[in-house]
Order: sequence, then C-alpha cells, then structure tokens
Amino acid sequence: MRQELLLAAESGRLALRRITSREEKYLSGKGAPRPCTLALPGAMMPTQRVSENHGEWMVGIVDPQCLYVYKRNAWTSKLLEPGFTPEGLQVKLLPDLQSALDRRFERGEQVIWRVYPRFTSGHLQADGTFTLPKFKPGKCTRSKDFPELVLTHYRREDIKCFCVYNDAQKNISDILRDKRECEEELELDPLPLVVYCHRTGSVQVYFEDELDNMLLAENERSLKDFAIFHKLFPDTFRALLNLLPMSLRAKTLGSKLTFSPGLKDKLEQAIELLTDPCSYSYEKLLELKQSGLPIHKHFIYGGEYVSLLDLLLLTEMGRNGEPEHEQTREHEKEACRLLQLLLQSGARLESAIPYIKSMKDCTSQVIPASAMNYIVAAFDPFDFLTLKHLERIPLIGCPGNVVEFNRICQGLSQEQIQQRMIKVLDVSFEPPPLDMIKSHLLALFHYGACLDEVNLDSLVVFLDYYCHRTKKIADNFTVADFIPWVKKLWDERNTYPLFRNWPEHLEQAEKEIKDLKKSLNLNDSGPSGPLADEPPSALKFIEDAFSTAPVLPDLVGDNEKTILKVLQHYYRRPGPERVIKSLRKPTLPTLWKPLHSCSHVLRARNNGHWYMELLEKFQQCSLRQDEKELLSLAIIYHDAAAEDVDKSAEETRSAEYFKRDLAGYYPEALLADMAEAMISKENDVQGKDEQNLSVSVRWYLRILRFADRTDVIRGCGVGADFPGLTVTPTRGFNAGLLDLPTQLTEEFTSEPDNKSEFQRHLEAAMHGAADLARVTGRLNDQRNKDYTKVYGLIGNGSKISENFEWTTEPVKRMNQFIDDNVRRKIAREAGIIVCSDAEHRACKADQDKGITYGIHNSWYDLRQVELPAGMTLLEKMQYEHDPSLLSPATQQALEQEVQRLRREGIRMNPGTLTKETLLSPKAQSVLEDRRITVVSDKRPYFNNEGKPEEWEMPVPKKMPKPDARSKPAGDADSTNGIRT
Repeated sequence: MRQELLLAAESGRLALRRITSREEKYLSGKGAPRPCTLALPGAMMPTQRVSENHGEWMVGIVDPQCLYVYKRNAWTSKLLEPGFTPEGLQVKLLPDLQSALDRRFERGEQVIWRVYPRFTSGHLQADGTFTLPKFKPGKCTRSKDFPELVLTHYRREDIKCFCVYNDAQKNISDILRDKRECEEELELDPLPLVVYCHRTGSVQVYFEDELDNMLLAENERSLKDFAIFHKLFPDTFRALLNLLPMSLRAKTLGSKLTFSPGLKDKLEQAIELLTDPCSYSYEKLLELKQSGLPIHKHFIYGGEYVSLLDLLLLTEMGRNGEPEHEQTREHEKEACRLLQLLLQSGARLESAIPYIKSMKDCTSQVIPASAMNYIVAAFDPFDFLTLKHLERIPLIGCPGNVVEFNRICQGLSQEQIQQRMIKVLDVSFEPPPLDMIKSHLLALFHYGACLDEVNLDSLVVFLDYYCHRTKKIADNFTVADFIPWVKKLWDERNTYPLFRNWPEHLEQAEKEIKDLKKSLNLNDSGPSGPLADEPPSALKFIEDAFSTAPVLPDLVGDNEKTILKVLQHYYRRPGPERVIKSLRKPTLPTLWKPLHSCSHVLRARNNGHWYMELLEKFQQCSLRQDEKELLSLAIIYHDAAAEDVDKSAEETRSAEYFKRDLAGYYPEALLADMAEAMISKENDVQGKDEQNLSVSVRWYLRILRFADRTDVIRGCGVGADFPGLTVTPTRGFNAGLLDLPTQLTEEFTSEPDNKSEFQRHLEAAMHGAADLARVTGRLNDQRNKDYTKVYGLIGNGSKISENFEWTTEPVKRMNQFIDDNVRRKIAREAGIIVCSDAEHRACKADQDKGITYGIHNSWYDLRQVELPAGMTLLEKMQYEHDPSLLSPATQQALEQEVQRLRREGIRMNPGTLTKETLLSPKAQSVLEDRRITVVSDKRPYFNNEGKPEEWEMPVPKKMPKPDARSKPAGDADSTNGIRT
C-alpha cells in the first residue's frame, strides 16, 4: 500500500481533495464529478492549501479519471451558477492529466530553474498560424496557481489515503484525531497518512501504528511551554522538529519531556506578585522560593528573555511616575525587601537593561531612588548609563545615583560637562522638580561646569522662544523667576554643602553602597541559566533524534533515491552539533550549508564520474562497478559533517556517517578502504603522511580529491588562464592540488600546439565542469568567453543552487543541466540562436509553418534537440570546448542532429488551446502533424439545482507513438476532422 501511494505520487497520479463532513454526504449515492488538485511530483510549486480548521479534511484519490483538466484553478464552483457551463470558465482545458504535468513542468522550468530570459510560449491560432513568443521583462515570481481536475467518478471506495501538508504547524496527535474522525464519519477502513510538501513536491506515507504512542498528545500540547521554559523560541522549536521525518518526530516526542507543569503555575503566581504594586509580598515570594521555584532564573515572557528582577524593576519604574502618596511609600518599602530577596537569590537583570537604555527621553518612568541603590550595589558599574538617565533621580538621599554620577563625570570632557549643564537648564518640556535641578547643577559646577553671561543670555532667548514668561515650569517658578534663580545659584554655589562638601558626600555614598552590597551577601557566579534544566540534559532527546541514521531506500546505491535521502539528512538540516545552537535563534536559516551545498556535492559527483571515465580511457585506473558506485556515494558524503563540526574533524566525522549508514550494503573491507580515503582527503594540505595507504585506497583518494577540488572554482571563480594546469597561482584555483597522476602530468605545457592528449582531454572536461558551475552556482567567470554571455543566459546560478536544496530530483536536475549544456552547443552549431528580438527577425520565426531558429523557452525549445544515445558523460563535458576529442560515432551522430535542426528548426509551442482553435480544420491539420487529434465528447456537470447536465466540447487527445514496424507517418490514413 505504501509503495502504491509513493509510486502514484511520483508519477503524478495522486489527486488531493479538501472535504468536510457536511459536503460529502453525496458519497452515500453513486458518486458525482468533483474538483480536486494534483500532488505535483518534484515540481516545487504550491498547490491549494487546506484550512487547518477542525472538521476540514483532505483525502487522496489514486489514478483519478478526469472529466476536465485545467492548468490552474478554474473556480469550477461557478458551474453551480444559473446557466454557467465549463465553456464560460476563464481557464482553458488541457488534453489530459499528463498535459497538466507537462504544463507544470514547463512552468517550473521557466520560473524556478530558468536560465534564459522569460518568453511566452506562443500559441496556435484558429487559422493554423502561430502567435510569436513575447519577451516578459523583469523578475518573475513563483506561480501561486495550481492545477484543477474534475473527476468522472468520486465514490467512497475511491478514497485511498488521508492527506496533510508537512509545513503545517500541527500536532501529529491532532492529525491522527482528524483522520479517525474522517474515517468514522465516512465509514472508511483505517487509511494511510500521506504527508505532502508544497515546496518540494515530496510525499511520505505513514501508518497509525508508526506514529501514535501514549505520551505523544500530552507532550505535543506542552511543547510551547517546554520551549519557553528552556529559553527557546516556540516557533523555532516546532520548525526544527518538523525537519525530522514524521515517524522519528513521533518517536522523539513519545519520550518523557523534562518539564514540570507545577513550575509553570508557581511562576505565574510570582509574575502576578511582582507586576502589580498592590500585590507586593515578600512573604509570598519567599514561600514560592522555598517550594522549589528558582526565582533567580530567567525565562521568556511577552516575547522577551526576562527575570523576576526585571519585572519588579520595570513595575517600580512605572510606579515611580505616579503621584506621591502614602500607599506608594509602603509599596517602596516592600519593593526593597523583594529586591533584597531576589538579589540574594542570585537574580540578574536581562531585559530591563535595554529598557533602561531607552529611557533617556522618557519623563514618566524613572528608576526610584531606593531601587537605584540596590541595583548599583549589585551590578555597578552600569556602563550604558548617561547623565540623562540620572537627571530625575535625586543626588540627596540616593547614594547609588551619587556613585554613578561621579563615575560618569570622571569619563567626560569639560566640553561634555558644559553641554550637560545646558541640558539641565532646558526646562521647556516637563522639567524635574526644582530641588532635583538644583542638586544636579551644583554637582556639575563641582566637575567644572561654568555659567557665564553668554550662557544666561542664550538661556533667556531660548526660554522666551519656547515658554511664555509667566508659564509655570518647576514647582511654583515661572520662566521670569527661573533666570534670576539660576544666576543666584551660580553666584552663591560655595554656600551650598552639596557643592562645597561634594568629596565627603561622595565618600559617604560609596560607603553606604559598599555596606548595602555586603548586606546582600552577593556572589560573582555570573548570569543565571534559564528557568529549566540546562542543556544538553533536558534537550538531549533532540540531539539524539538528529543523531539517528537516515532510513535508506530498499535499493541502496548511486541512485536518485539514495542520494536524496543523504542530502535531506546531512545537507538540508543541521547536524546534532548545531541543533541546540539553532534552537536559540528566532528563525531557522534557509540554507544549512551555504558553503557546502547540495549543488556542490552533486557537481563533485559528476566530476568524479567523468574523471573515472578519463582515467580508464588512458588505462590509468580501472575500477569494479561496486567500487565506482561506492566512490560516487563517498563523494556525496564527503561534506556530510561540514559546517556542523570543527574543520579539522569534518573528514573523520563524514567518514563515520558513511560507514555507519552503508554497513551491510557493501563489503566491509571496501567500506573501510573508502572511509580511509575520505579521512585522508586533506592530508596533503595539512602536512600529514600518506605513504601507508594501499594502492587501491590511494586511487580512491585521488579521485575523491579531484572531484571535490575541481569544484573549488565555485568559490574562487574561473580566471582567464583556467584551468592553469602548468602553473600554481597564488590566488584562486590551484590546479596543483588536484592530485593528478604524475606519469601523465610530466608533459603538461602551456603551449597550445604541444599539449599531450591527456592534457587536452582533461582541460576540455574541466572547462565543461566550469560551465556547469556557472549555470548551477555562484561562479565568477573571467574566461575570454563567459559561458552565460555566449548563450544569452541570465545570471540565475545562485537561485538554481538554492533550488537544489529543495528538489526531490537532485540527480535528475543536475543531469538535465549537463544535457542542456550539450543541447545548447548542438543548437548553436545548427545556427539556432537565443532570440531576444521582439520582431523575431534574427531567429527567422515562421508563423505559417510554426517553426523558428531561435530558443525562447528553455524547457520546450531545448527538449527538441536530441542527444546521441551513446554519448558518454566525459564527451558531454568536453563537447563545448573541443569536439574533436569525441569518438567518431558520437561526432557523426551530432552532425546528423545539427543537419536535422538546420532543416527543421525548432517547432513553436501550440500553447493552451481554445475552443475556436480546436474546432478549426486548419488548426486541426497542424495538430494532426504533431500527433494530436481532436475529439468531440459530452461532459457532465451540475447546474445550480444540483441536476446533472451535459456539455458537448472538443477535446485534444495525444495519439500513441507509432510502432517502429508501422508505415511512415506520411503514409498513414488521413483522419482530419472531429471524431465522435
């Protein structure tokens, strides 16, 4: 059953339908046409999203028999409107289900994997001519539409699975609950669970006994609280868990979490206690501490990391802005007791510090004097504080402010002191009380601030401009009163004890703070941890889950499915060493290994393949099939631990993964030898001895190094002298590290006419590898002929490289780019150009014949260029740069294809056909030539009263490919016209 569903999804035969229990009552009858969407295999295109509301389900139908097929959502619900038929829908019909798949693949080629500037595909018209392709400038975003199918039959027994999207933030236990409700409501036997990914088009199939366990539901409901208490972002925690296969995630969450719900209740009591001054209670907080609440630890509250000390201080700052009365003085006393308890328990400030930093321009919330004394005693110095922060805290009766005021002034210049005095004199907007202004001015006078006639005149002008002279500014003072008062304060400053005895005042303040600190009995243990067990003990179960080996497919080998599993497990998610660090981030990265991406290892694999072919061609090394296969997998594994562990341990850890995962699939001795080659890959640059390696291991090592190091060009670029085999450049690509066979490299030369046969073969293939890297990655090309400029390609390599991180067809896609590079060369040899001319003069487009000698659509146009069946990978890599190196058979086949293209050109895409086109005899003749026939069919639909009606419509149908033994196409019986 699992294989049946996986094969259906891979071949585009799995349709998804969103249902509710209320709408599916007709299933009790004979069934009726209903619209659904298609699970697109490997398309990396979104389909219709299903609501996560309870009572809405999504089911799957295998091998859907379709009435109508649309390339995108046709809103067939409009068919229920009076008199509305499918003919009136804006979206046109496609011939069949395969056409929908082809259309989506074509669209995906243009939008996601495109290498050419985007053109429309053209269109067949009713008169038998074609509209010309039109250039679409600007950036193209990913299409948001989805194909819609209308099924011929849809009965209860057609439902083969229950479906969900794997990017949904939904608990597994909730998914299983919905599945059971759906099965019960529709009277179905237990269904398999299909998990479909929008972004990749991948499908996973599970059964209930693989997922459900006793603790799963309880633990999933506690995930948010668990994350918060472990200082984790809940969304990040959930997203990281979703990187695990659902079965492993269920098993991981089926273990007991280190989390106490009782701790949450106590913490909520403490938060309530400290965020309302009327609830302050030293005795209650002490009781919570004695009951086991670690009141010194921090936690997430309101989206921030905070401690109880933070909350109390912020509450006090808010209370300090309220009018003075007896109740607030009682609150201040209780706040001091609470501060003392928290500080003695080891509490530290977390979020209050940045909040205090932002208080420079706020007049309503200020640290109270009593609280200032405690935090200075506990945390002095506050390096971020300025005199602006302190201007509303008194210098008399607050030794903490005196100590901080002195510390700050000691680090200021005389000019800065003078500027601060001018700021204090600015009473134009909500000034502090007059006594506070007075104390700050006297202190600044002590540190060298000077008030002269110029300052006073400027102050008079300033206040006259911003304040009315009779306006009350501080206490009962008006502006008119303020100026003489300031002048008198300056003139008589020596009569004030605060100015005259400042050193003694400072000494007394420092003593009081020192005594307060001693009474708190503080230790210097550093910041406290989160309000939960510290990692890795509490979070070790996550590390263990990411340490689990991947479940490889039944047929392990150098194939698409095995490589996809390895890439998903080691390159598209973090290794166990990075899991905890990742959990501390608010969001997860898009690419987990930007320096060692999937596209890199796939190109390295390709390098290894053609290099082995080259070595065999020159009789240097002949490997058995199992050696080649395992060496290819070793190349895929070679960066499995990169960016997770220290650089010095990458090779060893990757080799450990390689041996662990493939044990039992290959001979143990061969695995060990290949792993030894992986571990020794960087020995030559690390100064380690390699003389103890066996001959076979030495060859594995050479091929592995060459494969990886050739793709180093992705980072350093390609210079004009690439590949530079005869020199060792100081920067960029170093050909001396390729570990080439010495017996073949002694004759290497930079003289073009004297190059050896091996050097010519090697250089041509390496240029092909550079072309491939130019198309599929971030490669800076400084060769005389930049590959993308030669062929009119867009610089989309970085985006294509990112797409390799998501596709379910990585090998197929890389092989496609290799083949397309060959197709481009063939087309160019045939005189077919990249057309960017709006009038299509250069590509000689013929609207009457529907042909062109230009490439407009990388998917449709290039696929008409046929590659020789016997062309080897090495030849594909060499063809662009030295066609003379190819075998005579391949050269002959290529020449035949070039001549065919010169004669026939590229056929223009007929596009999505309209009803008028399908009914036109001229258009039918063109379609007949392309092996597409038009039939008339009566299709049912339901009117607004729910009654079935029929609509006669023309439908294009693809003819079967002719048998090789049948007559030539031109001799076939003509069957133009509509068939019934």
